[in-house]
Amino acid sequence: MHEKFTEAISLFNQREYFTCHQLLEDMWHDAEGDDRHFYEGLIRLATGMHLRVNRRIPQGAINLLKQGLMRLENYRPVYLTVDVARLYTDIESHLEEVKASKSPQAGFFERWRAPRIYFVS
Repeated sequence: MHEKFTEAISLFNQREYFTCHQLLEDMWHDAEGDDRHFYEGLIRLATGMHLRVNRRIPQGAINLLKQGLMRLENYRPVYLTVDVARLYTDIESHLEEVKASKSPQAGFFERWRAPRIYFVS
């Protein structure tokens, strides 16, 4: 596992999606094989959340969240100690909320309930 991986996950969980994306992208450049594909999925999730929460671009968020899910589906239930099964379910639920929302802007409760990434021991 890359030494900055836990920092990237912490940034995602703090809703610092753009910075998380940047850090994951740096890691992605150095990664190979399954790790590279996994990081790409996380990058798309972070970027999708950034578009929804910070940029207010719901359709772009929907597209990137779907792409992230497609890249992560084969990493369930756990990869690099990340609870991918839970993340996948939480992002799917969030995606349905974004699709159903009539507002292009994420409200307080949506931001508060934003998916998090959990580690398993």
